[in-house]
Amino acid sequence: MFDEEFSMAIRQLRLKKLRSLLILLGIAIGVASVVAVVSFGEGLRINAVEEIQKSRDLTLIDVSPGLKDNGLILLSESKVEELKEYGNLVCPYVKDAYVSPSGSYFDLFGVQEDYRTANELELAGGGWFESGQNQIVLGSDLWEKLEKLDGAEIGTPITAKLRLYGADGRPIDKEVSFIPTGYLKPTGSEIDNEAFMRLGYAKELSKKEYYDGALVKVESSSLVTDTRKKIEKLGLATSSAQDEIDSVNRIMNAVTLILAFFSSITLLVGGLMVINTMVVSVYERTREIGISKALGASESDILRMFLAECLFIGALGGIFGDFCGVIFSMLIDKVGRPLLISRLGIENIGHLTALNFEILAAGFIISLFVSVLSGLYPAWRAAKLDPIKALRHL
Repeated sequence: MFDEEFSMAIRQLRLKKLRSLLILLGIAIGVASVVAVVSFGEGLRINAVEEIQKSRDLTLIDVSPGLKDNGLILLSESKVEELKEYGNLVCPYVKDAYVSPSGSYFDLFGVQEDYRTANELELAGGGWFESGQNQIVLGSDLWEKLEKLDGAEIGTPITAKLRLYGADGRPIDKEVSFIPTGYLKPTGSEIDNEAFMRLGYAKELSKKEYYDGALVKVESSSLVTDTRKKIEKLGLATSSAQDEIDSVNRIMNAVTLILAFFSSITLLVGGLMVINTMVVSVYERTREIGISKALGASESDILRMFLAECLFIGALGGIFGDFCGVIFSMLIDKVGRPLLISRLGIENIGHLTALNFEILAAGFIISLFVSVLSGLYPAWRAAKLDPIKALRHL
């Protein structure tokens, strides 16, 4: 039954080649635009996630004080000892904001040697702080800034102000002298704008009894989620690079959805072409429909006959649309990538677009859906024709 209906559909489309070609182009261009836009959004998402993975260690969990109904859960020494049960490496730290004489603000971290190991920090010049209490190591960007604006040199003391608060709540600026012992290689993360010193001396400067945070390093990124849940049961807050990745995924999925919505307007045009063509076809084949009904064809037979044409148009439009979508995606990649390199200086982008089977399958299904949906009214109209009136039609 279905073979006969599809054969009739093909025969009808062949009789009106130009009209059929225009419908196919309308559907195919709509599908191609959606496929290209979605692949572009997917490519941007993948590139953004890869950049995060390159600049952040996915096995690190940043732990900070947490909030509960009974107040703030501070990161005490006892809490740090509990954290050691969940990670291979636990690195507590304190953090304070300083400002140099030139007005450059930076965060100074008081850390232990394990912090350097956990973050895989490498020196670009000088050495790591050793016994000197006021020795600091600077991130690459911060070093360049202080060297240029404040004349910072390795081994030469520099000053910076730390803001503290007295018992009455009034701010007190405390001037501190530091000796830079070295500076780090660029990491591509916030570490490049930070400074580091011995944990004990940093706590003395800011008069802190508790830690501002701790880094917990686990064996593999697959353990991060479970480890975070265990730590959060202690009342502490956690964050990791996965949070950034999840945020990027949500944003890029929303952007891709919006772009796909606007690009799908071309599919609406294709759907209207299908409606128009099928309505005209019903009018042109009124006598044929009347004869078919007079010979015993049911309404469902007529309905299937017209929907078979729509289904065939949708299938061809989906295949051709996916093919054009692949070409459009390649053009976006070929033209857009050199443009980003020349205008923005971004050189570490492999591909701007990312095509996969799911995107192409979705394009094909959308084509079928639009074509069949657009053909429902004309097919229903054909099925409801009165055979006597249809036979009288000139």
